[in-house]
Amino acid sequence: MPDLTGDDFAAYFREVHGHPPFPWQERLTRQVLDSSQWPEVIDLPTGTGKTAVLDAAVFSLAARPDVFPRRVVFVIDRRIIVDQVYERAGLMQKRIKDAEAGVLRRVRDGLGVADEERPLGVAALRGGIPIDNEWAHRPDLPWVVVSTVDQFGSRLLFRGYGVSPKMRPVHAGLAGNDCLVILDEVHLSRPFAETLEHVRNLNGGPLPRRFQVVEMSATPVKTEAVRFTLRAADLDSAPELRKRVEAPKSARVLEVPGKSKQPHDAIPGAVVGIIGKELKEEIRSVGVVVNRVRTARAAYRAVRDAGFRAHLITGRMRPLDRQRALDGFFPAVDPDRVGQPEELTVVVATQAIEVGADFSFDALLTECAPVDSLRQRFGRLDRRGDFAARTGGTAPAWILGVATALNPKKPDPIYGDAARVTWEELLRLAGENPDGLVDVGPRSLHLSSFPEGSSAPHRNAPLLLPTYLDAWTQTNPEPVVAPSIDWFLHGMEQSPQPDVTLVWRRDRSADTLRLVPPRPAEFLPVPINAALAWLADQAETPVGDVDSAGEAASPPPDTAVRPFLRWGGFEEGPQEAELDDIRPGDVLLADPSAGGLSGGTWDPAAPEPVSDLGDEAQHVYGRKSTLRLDPALTGDLPAPPSPSGEADAETPREELIRDWLKECGDFPDCPDWMKSVTERLLLKGFEIAVAGGSDSGAGDGYYILTEKAATDAAAMDGSDLAASVTGAGISLREHMEGVGEKAAQYARRLGLAADLQEDLRLAGRLHDLGKVDPRFQLGLAGGDEVEAQKIRDKEPLAKSLPGRSGGWSYPKGMRHEIASAAMVGSAPGLLEKARDPDLVLHLIVSHHGHARPLPPVIRDADPQTLRFTVDGFEMETGSDLVETPLALETAERFWSLVEKYGYHGLAWLETILRLADHRRSEEEAQR
Repeated sequence: MPDLTGDDFAAYFREVHGHPPFPWQERLTRQVLDSSQWPEVIDLPTGTGKTAVLDAAVFSLAARPDVFPRRVVFVIDRRIIVDQVYERAGLMQKRIKDAEAGVLRRVRDGLGVADEERPLGVAALRGGIPIDNEWAHRPDLPWVVVSTVDQFGSRLLFRGYGVSPKMRPVHAGLAGNDCLVILDEVHLSRPFAETLEHVRNLNGGPLPRRFQVVEMSATPVKTEAVRFTLRAADLDSAPELRKRVEAPKSARVLEVPGKSKQPHDAIPGAVVGIIGKELKEEIRSVGVVVNRVRTARAAYRAVRDAGFRAHLITGRMRPLDRQRALDGFFPAVDPDRVGQPEELTVVVATQAIEVGADFSFDALLTECAPVDSLRQRFGRLDRRGDFAARTGGTAPAWILGVATALNPKKPDPIYGDAARVTWEELLRLAGENPDGLVDVGPRSLHLSSFPEGSSAPHRNAPLLLPTYLDAWTQTNPEPVVAPSIDWFLHGMEQSPQPDVTLVWRRDRSADTLRLVPPRPAEFLPVPINAALAWLADQAETPVGDVDSAGEAASPPPDTAVRPFLRWGGFEEGPQEAELDDIRPGDVLLADPSAGGLSGGTWDPAAPEPVSDLGDEAQHVYGRKSTLRLDPALTGDLPAPPSPSGEADAETPREELIRDWLKECGDFPDCPDWMKSVTERLLLKGFEIAVAGGSDSGAGDGYYILTEKAATDAAAMDGSDLAASVTGAGISLREHMEGVGEKAAQYARRLGLAADLQEDLRLAGRLHDLGKVDPRFQLGLAGGDEVEAQKIRDKEPLAKSLPGRSGGWSYPKGMRHEIASAAMVGSAPGLLEKARDPDLVLHLIVSHHGHARPLPPVIRDADPQTLRFTVDGFEMETGSDLVETPLALETAERFWSLVEKYGYHGLAWLETILRLADHRRSEEEAQR
């Protein structure tokens, strides 16, 4: 143990961020370490550096890894804020990884360097898909995970959005154990806060869960909890903090003309008028925050067309597009910027920036919203107090009211009547002041006592009954009828529309998508009803960037006008689907020619083609570089070699491609990301596949280059083909021994009892016995009977021979793990040393995500006899198990273990074995 104390936190913070912590940040860390627990509520004003709780959490874990959870999950329902907090966590990760001495090295040692390359993992879950899915690849590593409510909540409740049924227990096991959940701005997520409390109360059992929830808000759900708050001494000893908290800000309340106009028609003109006529010379940056994506698009166009330097940012953007937008304007709104931009910069945004976004504007224009939302938006105005210090004046704001959006007869779909009640109170306050202004500073008395009904609607989650978790924990197969999780994430009154994800790809064929799979950096999250309306070419559905309530849902249309496919993962590939088959979390593949984006943001009426970001997204993902040499994707670069010219070419195709990669890398217009990819492919080597053709719209076809010998951990999705056909040529016995050892190692690092460690080891040593089936072995030999016979004469394989990927003859729907359990059952003495034989059998039968609770047992038309020996125990079973009691015994065993270990406890034990299997398979493939 590195002997870290609260006295070391200031030095740690300074080495990571380059400046000392605020007094409250140091005080919080000391309190956590001294009490060995986190406060239930942290109540701090905006702009005081609340995301530093992540620093305190990582430091506390390093100081007391025996006490504090390994996964720190920061939950906030704003996508842009998720990205910004992710960047802060990434800085911590880098500093700790690179540490060679001093307090950072002690922190690194305290985290327990199980992975020298990554002592601290960082992941972001938002918009349907994680930026880095590897948060679910190791159960024993420290992680900082930044997530939206939908993403973390759906995983916690065994229904992970965008997660296959087979992998849902893994995500649930990690989400429900060994986690510190920091729920930021809890007033935005009250129903989920209630659900978290219910989940904690329903789970029990003998396992060390180390599960705690911290609410960060001035209006927490836990009203009786002791709060951690800012003290006067914190301000007295920190002039910078005082400057932030006391920065003067005032707003003018302005009714926008045009009583019949909708906000997207009325607001743009008002914004242009204010910017053009009412801003003082010293104002160099302006934020414009509106309530709908459509309004943001219209205001952005109006400001741009009026000749101002304008930028658009919403939560409905692909991460790569959003990053390019942020790169374009962030230097002008960076709170820590040195000097002022020469040109006025206008940033038009939705609610996506109203909570936690680290932007600072000299002036702010906002559409009227509930008072709590306005408080958050004004937190982006003169965020550090620098404007007031520089000019000696007050940072100005304008609150714009549109009559159609404030109609008492037609409550707003997102905010209900709260925006109208707020507006009426703002008019009263402005009328009482001689200057017509409203104080909107951090300590404003005006904003502190608004009437009831002026805050965004607060909903409650229903009581989480054990019967609901009984249904959700059945992940594969799912029960025919199960309650929706929406109410438990967002409340019972008009829950928001969950997201689906749109991906634009020119070639959507199965072979191409397996080589260049959809990646998070190219994903666009859109509410499911908005996506349905777009696919059916219906009128635009209003979309916001807030989940405080839902837009009115419309029934799905009968027919899709825009063709699409649904991505089924590495095992199932792209699938045909009807509109009424679309479910939350689905990844939908659309043709770039269908349009759907303008200015980088969601615009269902936009006809212009959308860029295909597939290869750039692989580059950002960082696991396996790819490049599609489709002339439609290479743009103005030199024409790539084509398979159609092979017959006439005297130069081998690999040499032609290598020459082209070199030429592109030196080409002036080659994007930086592509230069990096060409360099990597030339250095590491590449494999060549031919794809395209008339069916894909790619003419005569094109080459796809994939980095040679690179493994893609995301492909370890529980499918036999992904997990077994790796070309590693590893024997069955060696693989099972390796998995058993790794599972025991994980369990030991996680603090599980010694007998549980040994049960996990035993389950690993037996989990793949069913692969001895001659048909499975034939598949691992690539269908080559001669090679298969050689295998049978020596030692059965767990992983396919190098270069053998065809000839898969194992019966469709048959599961080798079911046969593994039957083989173990044929030798009762094998489990005599197990502390919990039922647990060992369950871990074996469920290690690919099936048998929760019923195992898929099918009739075998060509029964085989399976034999193997372990520790002197000879096992034998037939492959046709339909007439055996195995299915009933498996289901009964599952429910008995749920009662014993808890819903999330059993999933955690499954997770430890399954991830040990995945990582062992990955290591074997890398050999």
